[in-house]
Amino acid sequence: MKIALLQCNTVTGDVAGNAERILAAVREAAAQGADLCVTPELALCGVAPGSYLRAEDFAEGCKAGLQMLADALQDGPPLLVGAPVASVYASGLLSNAAILVQKGRWSVVSRKVYQTYGQDSEARFFDRGVSCGILALDGWRLGVVLCQESATEDGAFWKTQYASGHNPLMELVQRGVDAIVHMAAVPFSKGVQRLSEQMLSHVAARHHVHLFSVNMVGGNDSRVYNGQSLAFDPTGQILARGKAFAEDVLLVDTAGSGGIVHPRPACLPEAIWDALTLGVRDFVRKCGLEKAIVALSGGMDSALVLCVAAEALGADNVTAVLMPSPYSSEGSVTDSLELAKNLGVRTLTLPIEPVMESFSAALAPGLDLFETFPGDTTFENLQARIRGIMVSSLANRARALVLNTGNKSECAVGYSTLYGDTVGALGVIADLTKTEVYTLAGWYNHHRQATIIPQAIFDKAPSAELRPGQKDSDSLPPYDVLDPVLESLIFAGQTAAQPQEADEGLRKEVRRKLFAAEFKRRQEPLGLHISRMPFGTGWQVPVAGRYRMP
Repeated sequence: MKIALLQCNTVTGDVAGNAERILAAVREAAAQGADLCVTPELALCGVAPGSYLRAEDFAEGCKAGLQMLADALQDGPPLLVGAPVASVYASGLLSNAAILVQKGRWSVVSRKVYQTYGQDSEARFFDRGVSCGILALDGWRLGVVLCQESATEDGAFWKTQYASGHNPLMELVQRGVDAIVHMAAVPFSKGVQRLSEQMLSHVAARHHVHLFSVNMVGGNDSRVYNGQSLAFDPTGQILARGKAFAEDVLLVDTAGSGGIVHPRPACLPEAIWDALTLGVRDFVRKCGLEKAIVALSGGMDSALVLCVAAEALGADNVTAVLMPSPYSSEGSVTDSLELAKNLGVRTLTLPIEPVMESFSAALAPGLDLFETFPGDTTFENLQARIRGIMVSSLANRARALVLNTGNKSECAVGYSTLYGDTVGALGVIADLTKTEVYTLAGWYNHHRQATIIPQAIFDKAPSAELRPGQKDSDSLPPYDVLDPVLESLIFAGQTAAQPQEADEGLRKEVRRKLFAAEFKRRQEPLGLHISRMPFGTGWQVPVAGRYRMP
């Protein structure tokens, strides 16, 4: 059998457009002799549709999309497509289903099995499912699986057994299948791809079946899907792997040599880079725009974001805005201009000192009503807010999105100004610690085989430059000390990070800042997720809480 895994980049909610994209992929697969085509989970409506699923015409629109596919593929190969359909288990809910489109008709083959409602943000819209379906085709019995994902077999659908003793996978295998078709939508996360491959290989070998796993690709809000669909033979040997971070029609011939085994990214920084560029490109374009604006400070964060933006959107679609203050060093301006020149990005320089003076005069009657205090940062924060107003106004006129430049370390401890350097439509590096930002920037220069990011930006001490001589280290521990402590706190209780050896007083102070900064994080831009514990997903801390033990 020749099975085509259609690694699609869909737009959530665009059922009509997604149907056309799927049709184009099926036609490409048919030209290669495919006997069956398979899309990822929810390919027809797009992943993470959320409350779209509550819209009164959404389910009917998906049915119309399925019929559109059926009408167009009357003489084409059978298609398994992921889509929501009405539940037969729970009134008022939908099923996250695998639909067979064949000979002008469509029918439900399998429904997604959820272990618990809490493990998946979409689970509250769907029924929990009971068992997986089997498709008989050309002498093959194909078990069709949609399931909650895990990087390891323990705790995942592949091994989980309900308290009742019901195990959906074992039940499927015991019914007799030659292969498992796994329709997935698994977002990229650092280090997960290799673990997932090992797990799926083990599943194939343990049950002695072929296993075909098709994954989504593309950016959808915070999530970035890396593709890399997989096929294994009954011994667990890999037969094919789809392209990383790109659309693909991966044809797997079970009777021949299998298919193409595309390489994984050569290293973790390359995978992160690919995830960020794809995430930015799809976010901007799926929002219906083409252009972006980046506030360029002369520091490493904004330098890296500008490089990602230029790669993702093209240098002609990016504008770098320099907004020096009286406290900005000469190097911050010259380094920024050199970087922009290296990238071919247009720059705009808007000194903010005149605006600072105007704001100071306008605010004086109000500020005089209140006493100043040690550590008062009113005028430091004012500079950041002036810059936020400027880039936001430019974005209005340019019909562009502002790309935020804050990193995870700053976000974690609240080292930012609300309505200032936190403005933007998308936090490009919001899930990278400062240490990871420098690592990725170094990889980028090496990858380009040129000093695109000037060496001076690597060498200078990090600084917000909001007062004379200011350094980040005035307010924070050095990042090579801070970041391991943050990782151990954020991943507390998780296997992703082991407790770090650190001064107990430092750990408690970092934890205090981490918890206290939640009110800022709730108001910061959507960030691209590349770790297993990004802020905003899985991480939950009260805004008005006070963590204090006896």
